[in-house]
Order: sequence, then C-alpha cells, then structure tokens
Amino acid sequence: MTQPPGGMPAQGLPDFTAAGSPAGASLPDYAAQAQEPGPLSAPGPRARSRALVIVLSVIGSAVVLLAIVALVLSQTVFKGPEAGPTAAPATGEQRTERGEGEYVPDQNDPDIAPPPPIFTQKPTTDCWIPDWRPGEDSSPGTIRGGDLEYTIPDGWDYPWGSGGLPYMDQTNAQGRNVEGSWYSVVNLGRAVFPDSEGGYPGLEQAAVTIFQCYATTSGVVSHFGESPKVTDYRTESMIVDGYPAWIVQATYHFEDPEILETTSASVVTSIVVEGPNGPSALASDVAADQPEHVQGLEEIIASLKVVG
Repeated sequence: MTQPPGGMPAQGLPDFTAAGSPAGASLPDYAAQAQEPGPLSAPGPRARSRALVIVLSVIGSAVVLLAIVALVLSQTVFKGPEAGPTAAPATGEQRTERGEGEYVPDQNDPDIAPPPPIFTQKPTTDCWIPDWRPGEDSSPGTIRGGDLEYTIPDGWDYPWGSGGLPYMDQTNAQGRNVEGSWYSVVNLGRAVFPDSEGGYPGLEQAAVTIFQCYATTSGVVSHFGESPKVTDYRTESMIVDGYPAWIVQATYHFEDPEILETTSASVVTSIVVEGPNGPSALASDVAADQPEHVQGLEEIIASLKVVG
C-alpha cells in the first residue's frame, strides 16, 4: 500500500451492516410474518348486533316480496270465474249463443226477465161476456160454479155471489175482506166461448184468455195501473180431481203502492178444467202480501172437485 500525498495515513470506510445491531443479529423476516396470520379474536356485542339486524332485514324483505308476488298471482293467473247470477244488460238485451243482442226471456227467473207476452196489460181477445145464467146451488161450506166446487176456507166469510164474467156463466164466488171495499175473491163458473170467435179454443188458450180478461176488466186493473210489474208467473198443465186442467197465474204489483194501506199486489189466477160435461173455470184475485189470503187460495185450489 502506498501513502497518499501530504503524509496523512489512509483510513477505512465505516461498516454500516453491523452498526447499532448486536453481534450476530439478523433482519426481521416480514414476508414470513405476512404468510402466518395470528389468531382472530371473538366479535364484540356491537358487531353481533349489527350482523343480526342485517340478517333480519334481508329475511323481512324476502317475505314482503313473496307476499306481493302471491297477491299478484292470486288476482291474475289463479283467479277463477266469479260465481253468482249475471245481471241483465241495461239495454234490455241479452247476449246468447244464438246471437249478439238477441232478446231471450229467462222463464226461470221472473226477477230478471220480463214476463211472457201472455201476461199483458191488454187482453188479446175482445173479452166477450155471456148472458149470465144461474147454476146449481152450493152445498153448505162449499162454493159451486159450473161443474166445479171448492171448500170455503176459514176466514172467507163474505158471500160474493154471482155476476157476469168474461167467458164464464153459472158463476158463484166467495170473498175475504182486505180493507175497505177491497176483497180477495175466488170465482167459479162454466167456461163458454162464442161461435163467432171460433168456439172453445182448447185447454191452454181458454185459461190464458180468461186470465187476461179477468186481470184487465174486472175492477182489478184500476189498482194495477198502466204498466204494473208482473212477477211469480206460471202457465202450465195440472190435474184437478183426476181431470186435465191448465193454470195461468201471476202477481201484479200496483204502480202506486200506497193506493191501499195493507196490500200493494194481487195474485191473479185462472184455471180451466175439462170435465165430462165440458170445461169449467176458476178466476180469482187475492191480496199477495196477506199470508192468510194466499194460504186460503192454495187451500181452495187443493180442494177443487168436478161435480155434476
């Protein structure tokens, strides 16, 4: 080694690798520390409470979503046809299999469909009234007209007597007071039709004719009004005391319900029976909202007999 100029001895560089460190010590291994995680501590109460709130929120949202989906499906996909009757169209027409807007009255539901044309306010005949002829006397407790007889029900204590009625003679009747001069009345008589109208038209048509004329010419129409509501109508065959018969019946509601105090409707009935001596008939009007009067009419019809 040579000496530098100026006579100063040469000095060596400091050793930084060992400075400030104990002898033999090595550098920390940070890579090894990063690869070996230490043990985790248990979550605190605050962390557990926050996690529970989150879980409950998720579950609640799912339940609400499922409820909404179920409601939508129940009102659309799974909704069946509504039960119950279909209201009649406001225009008075019905949609049927036979065509759009074609009117078809429902004979089984008088509250929806208008009555058939035979239940008209104006009769389809001239309502001919024959000259009255007396018939056979009635036996006690009964009323006889033509070849028909019925048993007088309890409470029917007014002897209405006889008089001229359309297409009926040999008439007799019994009544029951409703109020004032208004009575429920059931008439019997022989059914007669003039040759000028073609004579006796047959069982059904005879019953229809007597029904129409009785409802519109016998004092009843004065209380019904011009366009009364008609319900509970029927026209059908029946048997009376073993003989063929036909009944036409309907309830006529007064247009002015206050014209009487105790009733606002009448049950109008006609029955024609073909007995061995020809046809006889029943014609009546009875207070519809008086249960005792309606029951009396039913008892009269049930007791009808063919006599003579």
